[in-house]
Amino acid sequence: MTDQRVVVITGSASGIGQATAASWLARGATVHGWDLSEHQPDPAPSGAPGRWVPHRVDVGDETAIVEAMAAVIASDGRVDVLVTSAAVGFPEPFAEISADSWNRVLRINVTGTMLCIREALPGMVERGSGCVVVISSIAGRTKSVANGAHYTVSKYGLIGLTRHLAAELAGTGVRINCVAPGPTNSPILTANATDDELQSIIDRTPLRRIAEPEDVASVVLFAADDRARHVHGAVLDVNGGLY
Repeated sequence: MTDQRVVVITGSASGIGQATAASWLARGATVHGWDLSEHQPDPAPSGAPGRWVPHRVDVGDETAIVEAMAAVIASDGRVDVLVTSAAVGFPEPFAEISADSWNRVLRINVTGTMLCIREALPGMVERGSGCVVVISSIAGRTKSVANGAHYTVSKYGLIGLTRHLAAELAGTGVRINCVAPGPTNSPILTANATDDELQSIIDRTPLRRIAEPEDVASVVLFAADDRARHVHGAVLDVNGGLY
């Protein structure tokens, strides 16, 4: 039986977002992929029954988010699942973080996530069903292993947002959970860590490897699945035992 849900995934052109899109397409879902990339290749595995609909969306732009969500609803009538994976991070020491850099990270990682959720929730609440999965990070549990303080603060904020909304959505039938990946083989890590730093991370991780995006995607799908119907306001760690 194929999954007939309509899924919106931000940051869908690479890393965790792309792997999550591929996993849902393999199940038969309609996946609207949002990313700044001009050209998003179809991430569906060969023969996947799902439908891929790419959108160029800047999640740092409120108007772009509002228009994109309206386009999804006009096309498919609803959003069943929202996964907020879009994020930026920079390996700047605290003393070198400018106000512009700080604001950019918070605008995309936190405010962008908030706006995406805000636009998706009314339809979910009206139907009495739906799932939101927020992608935080091990940085929201301890500190970032490769990015600066602004990234760490943003990821703590996403955990707080998830827990607040879990309480505010009580009785609506809508669930929200947070997935907190550890170091993952994705551009936000590999672009900001040297080979020696990556090896150090591997050496400190009990499972002795960093995650692949598919490792995280499988937990994202679980969080939105009926198997997790009593999981709400949770933070699900996917970090190989690294704390």
